Amino acid sequence: MPELKCPSCEQPLQLNGNAWLCTNGHRFDRARRGYTNLLLAQHRRSRSPGDDKAMVRARTEFLQLGRYQPLADALLKDLPSQPDGDWLDLGCGEGWYTEQFARQLGSAQGAGVDISKFAVDSAAKRDKTLTWLVASGARLPLFDASLSRVIVLFTRLFTDDIARVLRPGGELIVAGTGASHLMPLREALYEDVRQSGFDASKFLDDRFCAIDEKVIQFDWQPQSEQELHNLLTMTPHHWRAKPSAKAEIGKLTGATMNAHFVIQRFRKQ
Repeated sequence: MPELKCPSCEQPLQLNGNAWLCTNGHRFDRARRGYTNLLLAQHRRSRSPGDDKAMVRARTEFLQLGRYQPLADALLKDLPSQPDGDWLDLGCGEGWYTEQFARQLGSAQGAGVDISKFAVDSAAKRDKTLTWLVASGARLPLFDASLSRVIVLFTRLFTDDIARVLRPGGELIVAGTGASHLMPLREALYEDVRQSGFDASKFLDDRFCAIDEKVIQFDWQPQSEQELHNLLTMTPHHWRAKPSAKAEIGKLTGATMNAHFVIQRFRKQ
């Protein structure tokens, strides 16, 4: 499994029974579900940062419908067919994608990290062999040049720490939304819809070189108002849209919804 470092003193952590210990006496107990919280209080901006229980539940219920499986399949095609070193899913959320990555890259070699304890608690039910951690992407509890691959899906790119933990020649895979993603939903929520897609290269520097880019687009028909509300809760539009507009999205049930994603791969120089 990826070697962990103490978030307090940066010494190696060793698993002793049900707790991680370092030589300086810092102790981090594993939760009943099997994950470990390595997020120190002074590194939190709120008492419970990241996704709350409702957001985690909504994402879990939506993803288990398989609507985004074409994206997962495209990501899996870019991964080696067998383990080739330690890897990290940064911003793993409830672990739906992480669990699928582990089938190819090896559970024992992998770690899922998210700042939300509710998300990681849910994710830890999926695979008991994976290392599940509550931690900040800006202060990863992993050693320098220790990973072959970092995967980042729909979350902030912490460029410095990603560059630090990736070994030279290691791979960074980033998935973001394209300009037309969920256009029917956005048109229902806003009078003026702005088209803008995510481009990881804007957040990276010369420590990374681009390998390739892939566009994934597909459609589906939401089958219930609950599915649409779960989808909305997964997106930033949940916070941005007016309550009156959000209350009307049930009219999109049975209509065509579109997905537009961009997968970008980079090599650590």
